[in-house]
Amino acid sequence: MYTFKYYYEYVLKQDFLTKFTYQHSLEIPFLNKIVLNFGASQSTFKNLLPSLAATLLLSSQRPCIIISKKTTLTLKVKAGVAVGCKIDLRGANKFLFFEKLIFCILPRIKNFRYIVTENNVFFKLDNLFLFKEIEKKYDYFQDLPKLNVNLNFKAQNPQEVLAFLSACKFPPLS
Repeated sequence: MYTFKYYYEYVLKQDFLTKFTYQHSLEIPFLNKIVLNFGASQSTFKNLLPSLAATLLLSSQRPCIIISKKTTLTLKVKAGVAVGCKIDLRGANKFLFFEKLIFCILPRIKNFRYIVTENNVFFKLDNLFLFKEIEKKYDYFQDLPKLNVNLNFKAQNPQEVLAFLSACKFPPLS
């Protein structure tokens, strides 16, 4: 069993039961999914290939290409053009990526900032060479855009999300 999954099942659930009141055990907050997204307003397929390879290396899943639905003149994007790639992590891959994020990546980032909305936590990773998989192929991944990460929770309010993050040793909001 994965370290984080075990920690959630046997420690975090008990902690939430003592801090908050719930009518049913399914109301206890949990990490629903993680969404990784590379977005670029102007991209050709040649520029998109390193982003696709990077998401494949980071998540062990095949990403999907995001195609623009309508023409946007301000961004100079035509309809039907590939503008990025995205992946939804669920199940085992979600736990593996979250463990890697908490134990390896976030302690090495200074001035880490994130935004908490109702059930989501958003942040961007500028330096992707913190990941060992990408650092090994430095020449290929030199011009990667920022990685947008969205942690989606099943929770009743933002206080539960912040309690979940602080219990997982996430950096506090600044």
